[in-house]
Amino acid sequence: MIRLDHASIMTAALDEAIDFYVDVLGLTLRVVEDDPIREGRRRAMLTDDDGQDILEIMEVTEMEHPTVPGRGGIHHLGFALPSDAWHALRSRLDAEAYPYQEQENRLFVRDADGLVLEIEPR
Repeated sequence: MIRLDHASIMTAALDEAIDFYVDVLGLTLRVVEDDPIREGRRRAMLTDDDGQDILEIMEVTEMEHPTVPGRGGIHHLGFALPSDAWHALRSRLDAEAYPYQEQENRLFVRDADGLVLEIEPR
């Protein structure tokens, strides 16, 4: 069966994007490096709790936001967390007064570039 291996997103502000995904979402930063494919650009690879690369963040400093900031051709990214980790994330968002919406036991939050993340418990 096919499954999603990782997602790759673009940002004009790599450090801010890393801060969001590490500090707010709880991913682990594995590496920030020169992009091996796109010369002159940096990228970050972030892992889940098992050490699996699940998110690549590519720095594109000249990027202009499309009509709907942060979305481009992506509508949203969906993540699933164990129930206790999901509740801990919601508590962190509340403690930091980070804006989010909760609908039908799912959290919807925007990253540093405005990309919508859907986070549900598993």
